[in-house]
Amino acid sequence: MHRIKDVIIKTLITVEPHVVSTTSRCTKHRNICFELYGFDILLDSKLKPWLLEVNISPSLSSSSPLDKKIKTVLICDTLNLVGVFPYDRKQYERETEHILKNRLLGLNNHKEDSIEANLAPDSYLSKLIK
Repeated sequence: MHRIKDVIIKTLITVEPHVVSTTSRCTKHRNICFELYGFDILLDSKLKPWLLEVNISPSLSSSSPLDKKIKTVLICDTLNLVGVFPYDRKQYERETEHILKNRLLGLNNHKEDSIEANLAPDSYLSKLIK
């Protein structure tokens, strides 16, 4: 596994200047996008990894139950890494109602009269605002 990681890292290092220049031309801030690459690696009889190709837009369709399971985990991991989390309408409405009720009753924090000041650090709305 260590040798496969080395092949992937070395491959990414070789294309880094091109990826960075393309990203800087297409976006103002490089932290607002991500790319998913598919590495096809062949192992020989001595378990030495050989890079066959790198797909810049790997297919996420599935042709078998195993393929579907693998790609579902891949998509979940990718979205978790970039900070996407599921939208919970009921929790959002509860927290919004709580904030509005506190504002109406004058219970909000007067030092800083913003929504952020009235949110618990682990609340759903605080995650949306960040």
